[in-house]
Amino acid sequence: MLASIMTSGKAKDEEAFKFLSATREAKWLLNNEVATYLEKELYHKAIDLQTLQAALEGVPVGEERSANVKKQAEIKKWFIAQYEVLDEKFSPFLELQH
Repeated sequence: MLASIMTSGKAKDEEAFKFLSATREAKWLLNNEVATYLEKELYHKAIDLQTLQAALEGVPVGEERSANVKKQAEIKKWFIAQYEVLDEKFSPFLELQH
């Protein structure tokens, strides 16, 4: 889903659903903190982006459109920053132990 948002600038329904389905077991494989982050932050932020994108259709140039585009840009920047957050959250589970 992150790659899709970064390449197309859009949160697509199919990608969001795949993400949610694929991360449902995170609490069993990782921990509750990571599971909550995946569902409550990443997934919900993707839904926010979808909602803004849908609301933009048919809106004429003006303040409302500009505000929507600005909010979308903020969410996209937030997603870019999540690559570092993902590294921090997942690194304890990916360390090799001897």
